[in-house]
Amino acid sequence: MPSRVGCALERRRLRKQYDDLAVLYVGYVAVGGINEDERIAILAVILEAMEQCLEDLEDAKRYWNYHGRVTNIPKFVNAFHDDWLRQHCRFVGWEVLELMRILDVPNVIRIPGSGRVFTGEEGMLVMLRRLASLENLHHMTVTFDRHASALSELHNAMLDHVYPFAKKALQLEVWEDELPRLATELAQRGCLIPTCCGFIDGTLFKIRRPTEGEEAAFSGWKRMHATKYQAVVLANFMIADYDGPHPGSAGDSNLLRRSNIVERLREIVRRLGTDVSLYGDAAYPISTVLHRPWRGDVTSDQAAFNEEMSRFRLAVEWIFGKLEQLWPFVGDKTRRTVMLRQTGKEDVIAALLTNFHTCLCGGVTTDYLGIAPPTLQGYATMIARHANGTMRCPRVRVRE
Repeated sequence: MPSRVGCALERRRLRKQYDDLAVLYVGYVAVGGINEDERIAILAVILEAMEQCLEDLEDAKRYWNYHGRVTNIPKFVNAFHDDWLRQHCRFVGWEVLELMRILDVPNVIRIPGSGRVFTGEEGMLVMLRRLASLENLHHMTVTFDRHASALSELHNAMLDHVYPFAKKALQLEVWEDELPRLATELAQRGCLIPTCCGFIDGTLFKIRRPTEGEEAAFSGWKRMHATKYQAVVLANFMIADYDGPHPGSAGDSNLLRRSNIVERLREIVRRLGTDVSLYGDAAYPISTVLHRPWRGDVTSDQAAFNEEMSRFRLAVEWIFGKLEQLWPFVGDKTRRTVMLRQTGKEDVIAALLTNFHTCLCGGVTTDYLGIAPPTLQGYATMIARHANGTMRCPRVRVRE
């Protein structure tokens, strides 16, 4: 179903189509010179089209003005078909259950204050459906048979539960042992920087104009209010580090300093005893662990270097596109009201879920660069190893 604005336009189109069909019907009733059987057949087709217009119009009205009863009966993963889950939650049934085990989602979720009780499967499905769609909570009551207020409480409870895991999982140190291998594989595929293992860039998410701190949130470059994130994307199309949210007015070099990524990468190099580095755009400063394109009056060789490296740096742009394609909720400006919603938690969790999706389904660069992402079990093991056992990583069953 389209957005509210799109739905209004659709309803207007349906009304006009109905009016045109009505005029056509009256015209065929009054026209002469045609066979009576032919006239009846044409009028029947027009009437059928008019009835279909009315049905579509009522569906659109009912969607945006839903006031139905709910039974509050819990929904489980096996109540939904895998095709529906893949389209509306991005993961099929067994994948949702495996993610629940990795994220340590409890079987029963009790909301403090209201005392409402939900199942863990219900919470996981609500969070995935919320992030993967532009529906509001009133429309989700049709799917989950819960009041909008109950779905809101459950969604917020899931964000609070998953967010600490996501923040620890989206750190470059999780991939420390894999960085030299990724640099070697990237060099074998033609990367001109033999130590390069990934790429760094920033991205903006539009927000509604805040009532406080408007100047800090305004991006003079994009001419909009936004929150900003810095991502490190590895050669296997995985988001290794995701830092934010930051004010939209912050530049890439400012985000680099705030994230402390250069010092952290130097510490990784010291522990590994092997050089690894990142590649960014021209806005970043040059260091021993961070490279950028040549600037100014460049020679033909330097221009060729910039062009060749830009071919590899596309990975970081593609991951931002995949994130917003999988989870359109995080890119919807009308839903992003800072200080009123947990937009920062939703953005970070969406990045983690994007990594899970890449592990299970692959990514664009899997074919483009030929470097496969880890399995879901392998990724979960790396996260648990980095957390030094503070985050439970259960055994993940691999579907044959």
